[in-house]
Order: sequence, then structure tokens, then C-alpha cells
Amino acid sequence: MKKVKIGDEVMYTTFSSPTRKAIVEKIEICKRGEKHGRSVSSCDLDRHSNGVISLNDSHWCYFDQVKRVIQAK
Repeated sequence: MKKVKIGDEVMYTTFSSPTRKAIVEKIEICKRGEKHGRSVSSCDLDRHSNGVISLNDSHWCYFDQVKRVIQAK
């Protein structure tokens, strides 16, 4: 299970650059191909295949771009 919540740090890939690391600011479960949807405070990325995570480095990524979740303490 790959659970993520607001405040966690994630390692993710972008379409044009190598793996990056950033902190989750917002999570939205969306319909396929869309960027906006229902806001949630946490999500199991294995159960929800479509969604967007907004990050503190001014980027966002789809759920399937998240490679690793580092849980906040």
C-alpha cells in the first residue's frame, strides 16, 4: 500500500526531468485526464489510480508519477 497525506514528502518523476523530492500540499481524486477533482487529506495511491498531488516546489504530479512516499512524523 502506498498511502500519502498532506505534509508527507514524495519522490516523483516529471515528464521532462529526473526524480524530484517535494512536500505534499494538496491531494485531489480526479476523473482520468483531468487535473481538478475532490480534495482529500489522505489517499491510498494503490486504490485510486486517478488523481493529482500539488507540491511545495510549485509543481504537481499524477498519482502514477509518485515513486516513493516518505511519511511525515
